[in-house]
Amino acid sequence: MADRRWRTLYHAAVFEVDPEKVEGRAKAAELAINAHVFSDYQHISRDERADMTRALSALEVLKLEGGRAQSANSTVTRKSSD
Repeated sequence: MADRRWRTLYHAAVFEVDPEKVEGRAKAAELAINAHVFSDYQHISRDERADMTRALSALEVLKLEGGRAQSANSTVTRKSSD
């Protein structure tokens, strides 16, 4: 069940199209991954641990890119309102 939760949240972050929501979804997925690791580490397969490691790396990139997109959007908004 926890395996499904982090994967669902991860996919929600990856497929989010609203730059303002990406960072929040990425953080939620990270929290779910970390909670899964801390609650059930001994029962997590090597493959799932590898999946989680890759997911965490991808989420870091998403947060960086989401922050850049959000910053670019606010700059465009400010310039158009000048």
